[in-house]
Amino acid sequence: MKFRYIYLLLLTFLCTNQLSAKKTPVFPVSEIPEELKENADAVIRLDETIVEINSIYNLKYSYNRAITILNESGDEYAEVLASYDKSMPLSNLQIALYDGDGMLIEKVKSSEINDYSASGESMFSDNRVKQYETVQKNYPYTIVYSYNQSLNEYTSIAGWYPYDGYRCAVQASTYTVISSDPSCFKHKLYGPVIEPEETNVKGKTSICWKVNNLKAYKYEPYSSPYSMRGPLLICAPTKFQYDKIAGNTSSWNELAKWFSKLNHGRDVLDENTIAEVKEMVKDCKTDFEKVKTLYEYLQNKTRYVSIQVGIGSQQPFPAQDVQDKSYGDCKALSNYMKTLLKVVDIPSYYTIITSANKRRDLDTTFVKNFGNHIILMVPLQKDTVWLECTNKFSPCGFLSSSTDDRTVLAINENGGHLVRTPVYKMEDNTQNKSGEIIINADGTASANITEECRGLQYSYLAGLSHLSPEDQKKKIYSDLELPDFRIKNHEVSKELTRIPSSVLKLELDIRNYASKSGDRLFIPLNLINRTNKAPKKVRNRKTGIYYKREYCDTDSIQFTLPDGYEMESIPEKKVIESDFGNYYSEVKQDGKKVTYIRKVEYKKFDLPAERYDDLRNYKKTVVRADKAKLVLKKI
Repeated sequence: MKFRYIYLLLLTFLCTNQLSAKKTPVFPVSEIPEELKENADAVIRLDETIVEINSIYNLKYSYNRAITILNESGDEYAEVLASYDKSMPLSNLQIALYDGDGMLIEKVKSSEINDYSASGESMFSDNRVKQYETVQKNYPYTIVYSYNQSLNEYTSIAGWYPYDGYRCAVQASTYTVISSDPSCFKHKLYGPVIEPEETNVKGKTSICWKVNNLKAYKYEPYSSPYSMRGPLLICAPTKFQYDKIAGNTSSWNELAKWFSKLNHGRDVLDENTIAEVKEMVKDCKTDFEKVKTLYEYLQNKTRYVSIQVGIGSQQPFPAQDVQDKSYGDCKALSNYMKTLLKVVDIPSYYTIITSANKRRDLDTTFVKNFGNHIILMVPLQKDTVWLECTNKFSPCGFLSSSTDDRTVLAINENGGHLVRTPVYKMEDNTQNKSGEIIINADGTASANITEECRGLQYSYLAGLSHLSPEDQKKKIYSDLELPDFRIKNHEVSKELTRIPSSVLKLELDIRNYASKSGDRLFIPLNLINRTNKAPKKVRNRKTGIYYKREYCDTDSIQFTLPDGYEMESIPEKKVIESDFGNYYSEVKQDGKKVTYIRKVEYKKFDLPAERYDDLRNYKKTVVRADKAKLVLKKI
């Protein structure tokens, strides 16, 4: 009886403890400071990254994260994504969901976590992704997850940027590096000063950076990429070894030497291929003609696949393999092109680059293995030719907006150096629309329009040329901002010069181009390339205003006016000059013919936040000018 009493007492005690444990809140929303909820759809409650450097051969990461989703717009931050492969295995992935009070909703089972290949276009990849996307729709809720990863070979160390994106606040974030030899890695912090905490435990040094209560960034028009704001910590090993090839980051030349060693002996072709290459260029009169001939041969012969297995993620396939198999990734295709040029005695540089439209530029004072892409630099006697070797349609010598105007590391057999990719100027990046619009008395119109795009504006129309005629029409219908219209004929062409151009010719029937009111007819002068709205008003703007590139748009449209009407009102010449761009428009009449001329120059700028209202005022003036109309009166 006594034993039974003790058993019941113990059972009651254990149940009470379990119930108490279940009621212990985990990251309740009530603990979020009110100021962090301002402009926030999500709040990172805790983000811990621990990097343990055991040797130049071994590195371990531990991640622990909790994020509260405040509303439906914050769901994009709730997804759990963890990439891994054989060289970077993932372990101990645990995910749990909690409600707004911090009470457990569920612990996610392994069977609920997706595990799929991340190879994409890759034929050779063991990259995989663990992915979990919650279906929780009762807001707010918190997702908590953690996992570990280890690397037996590494050439870089993941850095730290506390923010996930816009409208996401940070309550607490830490980044810790643990090593028995602090000299084995280096680091640099951007943004606000954060003094790291340094401790020593059991012969190892721990260096920890912490931030608390970072308010959410609200999107502001014309701002620089959000990653250029807030604290950013970059790290790199001082020494490393990959596939038994030692390297270091003491200088850019030393890092380039490591890549040179990695690529050594991979620029060899058999005698038949060498003879074929020499035959291809025998009639070329200049080195550029040789480069162009071999580049187009590369584009026609090969296709892009990603190679991400083992050292293949760092080292290109041998050139002969690409020749035999007719495929490769950016490393393999660039090395292959380099080898083709070597056959005809034209030196070139295997070039590491960060490919992205929006990015923080490379800090040349901090040497690290950077980049996500390889291109080729060919320094000719009077010019430098840049080759994008993965694109079957890119013109010889032209780079896109994802690779232009940035610092890159160009590598040859003996090392390398930093250089800058081309900057395309305003006169290179043009769009010119010309043509004739015949206005009928009922407001309908027929139009013949030619649009020519050059430089960085070339890509859109060039992309049309790769579609079927029917898909071209569908794309034009969806993109052309006109009243109800019908495409009678269209034609797309392109010219692959150093500054390429693409041309679209359109023959259209347009309903309701002009509007009638009593005995008057109102004819919009610019429905084809109109600036429709100015950027919205921003109170207490925090960020400077930023526009990265220069463009120039010109329009010259001739209108044929309908019989039975006379001109009542014609817009005056408009000239607007500013630090953000210049605008010019003019209307010229010659009998029944009226010519509308418009030119807009888009300047690049990087100016303080106080200038935003000036930018808005300029844009509003342009919007008003683009609404100009001819007013005709019935005779």
